[in-house]
Amino acid sequence: EAITVLLKHTYRRVEKVLNIPEFIPTPRNRRFQKALKTLDRRVFDIIEEHRRMDPDRDLLSILMQATDDDTNERMDFRQLRNETITLLTAGHETTANALTWLWYLLSQHPEFEARVHAEVQDVLAGRPPTVDDLTRLTFTTMTICESLRIYTPIWAIVRRVIADDEIGGYHIPAGSHIVISPYVTHRHPEFWEDPETFDPERFLPQRFNKLHHYAYIPFGGGPRICIGQSFAKTETLIITAMVAQSFRLRLVPEHPVEMDPAITLRARHGLLMTLHPWE
Repeated sequence: EAITVLLKHTYRRVEKVLNIPEFIPTPRNRRFQKALKTLDRRVFDIIEEHRRMDPDRDLLSILMQATDDDTNERMDFRQLRNETITLLTAGHETTANALTWLWYLLSQHPEFEARVHAEVQDVLAGRPPTVDDLTRLTFTTMTICESLRIYTPIWAIVRRVIADDEIGGYHIPAGSHIVISPYVTHRHPEFWEDPETFDPERFLPQRFNKLHHYAYIPFGGGPRICIGQSFAKTETLIITAMVAQSFRLRLVPEHPVEMDPAITLRARHGLLMTLHPWE
């Protein structure tokens, strides 16, 4: 709930030309500060908990043990706080959105859902996945890629122009900001055949490799591509495999499905679903 308040507040400020300074106690600013304190308390608890533990190989522990190449110093508390919040928002909230839309799409396409389940059963045989299993979950991976194409968690990306340019006959001066929309690109009929259709097989190598290099950009592209791309793909595949081997998910009847494009592409009303074991 705190992250939801923070993201909506941030997006609202991005949309407006003029904003009331955050130190002025308007109702919105007060909600923002309260949410930020809630998140900070949770993050501080996580950091302190790790400090009391023996060094582990999870991501936060690695960050806590890391040292600067030049100074040999470790991150201070504020740096750790910032890195942890980044992981929670960029590495957790986006993946949660991706999984939300994935389960919705599978519930609407039971034939693909059954293929995912069959592959997971064949590869895992009821056990948790290992690193070696991930490359064998080929159809499951294609299904996740297709879900990311249709419902891209980061639906818009802003880039700053570093030098004068011309795009499609339009002069773009240096210092301008350009909005690139993966959501629009992923539905562009010049790149994708029947783009509104959910079809994981469009990610078969013989089909996908014919596409323009930047036709599929759920993590952005170029030198500023998402640093957490591999982490997110691995996390999503593991969670999908763990759930799909045991359950089918079904949307609660008449529950509204509506996109909410803020910082990330959320389901405006959430997606209420029920779990059904495979027979």
